[in-house]
Amino acid sequence: MRPADVTDAEAVFTVLDESHGARRPAFDRNYEQIIAAMTYDDTDFLVAEADGEVVGYALATRVLSLYANGPVSQLLELAVAPAHRGRDIGGQLVDAIVHRARQAGAVEVIVVARRTRGYFERRGFTEVSNCLTLPLT
Repeated sequence: MRPADVTDAEAVFTVLDESHGARRPAFDRNYEQIIAAMTYDDTDFLVAEADGEVVGYALATRVLSLYANGPVSQLLELAVAPAHRGRDIGGQLVDAIVHRARQAGAVEVIVVARRTRGYFERRGFTEVSNCLTLPLT
């Protein structure tokens, strides 16, 4: 596990596209902004490598919360290339995000697990509320 950088863009796009489908123009527009956000210590963008190849990534951000009484880290994205699933790469990425959140003083890590609730429950996450979204595009 290591922080992502600008040279990882193609590999991260491939993982995202193979895992969930991706739109290239939107990815290109957002990737460099995410890399830049890492300099403000409120964004964790990590990649997992196997044999020198990026095979997964995790993206989380931290925000201050009055309700939670401190910073909250939200795991926004977790993706592992299909050919590398079942090797605990995703689990290692989650563990790394949790570790970084603790180091940054976060009081909790939240994740919206639309299709992967059981996966996160097995990792110690508990359901506390439902998530509603309002698409703006």
